[in-house]
Order: sequence, then C-alpha cells, then structure tokens
Amino acid sequence: MKPIELMRAEAVNLTEDPDEVCGYWRGHLVWVKQEDADGLWYVRVNHPDGGYLYDGFWRAHRDCTAADAVAEAFRGAELLEDE
Repeated sequence: MKPIELMRAEAVNLTEDPDEVCGYWRGHLVWVKQEDADGLWYVRVNHPDGGYLYDGFWRAHRDCTAADAVAEAFRGAELLEDE
C-alpha cells in the first residue's frame, strides 16, 4: 500500500484536504501542509515518545500532491523500514 492509503486505513484522527494531511499512524504524528503555490511543503513526523523524526520544509515540484508529501514523510522518517 502507498503511505496515503496506509494513513486512510489505519490513522487515528485523520484529517485530509488537498493541501494538508494530519493524523496518527501507529502512534506517530504525521502532518504535511503545503505552505505556498510554489510547492513548498512543511513535513512533520513525531515519534510516539514525542521526538522529531522529520521536521522541515520539503521542496517539491509544483505538481506534488498531499499524497506525495505523505510519501516523503514516510520515507524521510523511515516509517516503513521494518516492514
């Protein structure tokens, strides 16, 4: 499954809009928000203990979607490395 599909299937308190996705996946807070029309996304992933696994801007192509940003969050935080 793609990361956005995992979020839709398993996330708690999921909110999803074209420019923002936020929810708790397996205890990890995953939050992405497009900050401007040039494709700058803010990505944050917090470990269940509160530590930051990913916190910063992702400069994506203008056509990237929220699903692409969620995929980047999962990649950057290595959420699927054990699977």
